[in-house]
Amino acid sequence: MKKTLSYLAVILVLVFAVSCGNSSKNDKDTTDTEPADDTDVVDTDTEPTGEPTDEPTDEPTDEPTDEPTDEPTDEPTGEPTEEPTEEPTEEPTEEPTEETLEIIGRYMDDFDTSHIITETEWRSRSSYGTSLYHISQYDNEQDFIIAQNDSEKSWDPDKWSRFDYTVKNGAVYYCQTAYNAETEEAALATPAADKTDPANSGCGGYAWTKLHKDVVEIIGRYAEAWGGNHIISNTAWFMPSEYGDSLFHITQYDSVDNFLIAHNDATHPWAPDKWSRFDYTEKDGKLYYCQITYTAETEAEALATDTADRTDPANSGCATYPWTELIAVVEEPIDKDDAKIVAWATGYENYIVGEGVAESWQTPEKALGKAVGDSYDVVVLGDGGSIVLTFAKPITDGEGADFAVFENSFNDGFLELGTVEVSSDGEHFVAFDHFYLGLEKIGGTGSHDSSLIWGFAGKFRQGKGTMFDLADLEGKPEVEEGLVDLEAITHVKIVDVIGDGSQLDSIGDPIYDPHPTGDISAGFDLDAIAVINEKE
Repeated sequence: MKKTLSYLAVILVLVFAVSCGNSSKNDKDTTDTEPADDTDVVDTDTEPTGEPTDEPTDEPTDEPTDEPTDEPTDEPTGEPTEEPTEEPTEEPTEEPTEETLEIIGRYMDDFDTSHIITETEWRSRSSYGTSLYHISQYDNEQDFIIAQNDSEKSWDPDKWSRFDYTVKNGAVYYCQTAYNAETEEAALATPAADKTDPANSGCGGYAWTKLHKDVVEIIGRYAEAWGGNHIISNTAWFMPSEYGDSLFHITQYDSVDNFLIAHNDATHPWAPDKWSRFDYTEKDGKLYYCQITYTAETEAEALATDTADRTDPANSGCATYPWTELIAVVEEPIDKDDAKIVAWATGYENYIVGEGVAESWQTPEKALGKAVGDSYDVVVLGDGGSIVLTFAKPITDGEGADFAVFENSFNDGFLELGTVEVSSDGEHFVAFDHFYLGLEKIGGTGSHDSSLIWGFAGKFRQGKGTMFDLADLEGKPEVEEGLVDLEAITHVKIVDVIGDGSQLDSIGDPIYDPHPTGDISAGFDLDAIAVINEKE
């Protein structure tokens, strides 16, 4: 299953020839690509190109392979020779550095092969199986890795491989320039691949293999046909329910066999601290999941649980039941001129100015009345700032969304976010859950994928409000204890999110928005708050 879930085609190109030539270290974009762990790696998104892969076949198939059996048209052989074309040197031009390997991480390539790179191993896995290489040395200056093929490898066990890698325009590429060298020295002496244009050439007569950040490929918000809801991030699977919220912390996932292993949160209503396994699949353009177990005693036990039958997920295969279809949720804004809006905020309290706001933008009275829908008629909260707006009549929990918050974003991507809280007495507040499913930091002029933002004010451009339904707060302790009356909300608080990742969302993931945004009008820019359901 491809990473995007929108296409399943796999492109084959058989590659493996030696290409001479070194390129300058200046081609490397070190600003974006020195991952510190298996989650902070480069994420890129371009069309697949012909690249070396992991398992050979005699005839072209729809899966990439590791060693070619046919010869490239522009090379004398399809495999690197055991002797280099130039006189090998006994030592590399520079001694390998002692620092940590800079491309450690989890990746996927465009051929649906996963790669896990550690300090000591390179493990690649596809539907054809696993190839393991034991890293003996690497060089972060010349950008290569030398590794011995595992003794259980199906092709060329115990031989030696050389991987060249490079970073170009923020993307990580690799070329396996040797895979069957007789000795470590022979692998080391193999000429490096040409780094000039890795997206199109340089690995023999072919492009290098592009590595994408490996993430949970079904990240998003979903609904079920009978009303269930799901929030899936790269670290958690959250199922809010009137019967009790279920939170599962993802500990491992497999983008080839399509399953997740997760530790049930201690607050899980039925099986706290147990382990779960979720299988997922796509059939006829629909996404399905089956939670095979949620009561395993250990992670290993959950992993060992038999997989669900993917043959006919719409009708069977999840024990004796059908799989559950996950329907992607699409959130729509409300226009400032929509007839459903019956009132606007009439007063404000507790305007707390955050960092980075010039006095000329400290104008809370501009948040009162109808949204203007431009970039200037706003109050700026600043980094971490907040404000409380009040209303002539209380907001009540009616049909659908009950109120909406308007920000002043000038496009659909440059979005400054705020959390939302409500109160019925101005003293006790309850916050809406908010989920940020993005993975990357966003610079001061960066853009969001708004489909990864849920429960925040500021999701839509100016003139378009983000709607909130008070029914989503049912079951919150403040509501259950009678501290907040959802039938009579008198105060709405907006709190700016400092978008550097230091703040966490409702399931513990870091929140990012454009940051820093200067020292004049930083943070959330509140235009107005509209009332949709008003208490009579």
